Amino acid sequence: MKSEKKIANPAGIVGKAIAPVLLFLCIVAASHCDRKSNEIRTGNVRIVEGGESFPLEIPPEFKYPGSEIVFASTFEGSSFWTRPETTASLRTDDSLNAVANYYRQSIEQSGWTIIQSRKNPEAVLFMAESGYKNLLTIIIRPELAQDAERSEEEALTSEQTDQAMAEVSGPTRVKLYLKQSGVD
Repeated sequence: MKSEKKIANPAGIVGKAIAPVLLFLCIVAASHCDRKSNEIRTGNVRIVEGGESFPLEIPPEFKYPGSEIVFASTFEGSSFWTRPETTASLRTDDSLNAVANYYRQSIEQSGWTIIQSRKNPEAVLFMAESGYKNLLTIIIRPELAQDAERSEEEALTSEQTDQAMAEVSGPTRVKLYLKQSGVD
């Protein structure tokens, strides 16, 4: 009586070994899919509406915690010498004052320098420069514009502006604009 040796089916073994790997890769790929976004590309401009992907060009500390991304765009430049320009629009339910305080602290803690700032009850603006001479402009406003625009005669003192800003509750919109420097 001959003893028969069963030869394993290599395709079956490989299939059993690869199936879990393929399943894992599919799960990872699906988790990185951003089903809520809508991307438009035209020439060297990329616009993404919604989604979770904060632009890589803007340092992550400038994404307001818990905010949702309304849109982001990148102008990739038309030549090697043209530096990218990136914008992002965020929305949060936090107050204007809370958002402004967060950005002032983030700018200072991340090593950027505030080169200009303006504030009034309708908006706060920060212009900051990095050590690499990149320029970041941050505009913070209530989502619904206030109907009461102030004339120059009604200008508020700094203390009155701080108090008025504290009274402006959310939702708040944040617009970020990053112009990268050509200096290396």
